Amino acid sequence: MYSRGLGTRHLLGGMDSSSRFVKIAFTLAHAPKSDDETESVTNFFNILHSVEQAKRLHETEPGKFEYTMYSDCMNLDKGILYFTTYDNNQIDAVDMNN
Repeated sequence: MYSRGLGTRHLLGGMDSSSRFVKIAFTLAHAPKSDDETESVTNFFNILHSVEQAKRLHETEPGKFEYTMYSDCMNLDKGILYFTTYDNNQIDAVDMNN
């Protein structure tokens, strides 16, 4: 199917899963680190959003599409889960200790 990765398989910046994984792994490995949690979480989500799969671009079978439903990360020391959803890019936080 042409829509699988929009025909960009194995090209730099492609939309197929492996290309997006390589991009995010490289970017996270080289992104500046910060001691400020808010800055770190915001930067993390901005990086993740750069490789999201939008709705209706990747048809897996007739009429069914793959897309990024949510993104998340967690501060394991504090037990705080941060997440965004496809329809809401606001970063929400859940304290898993409460």
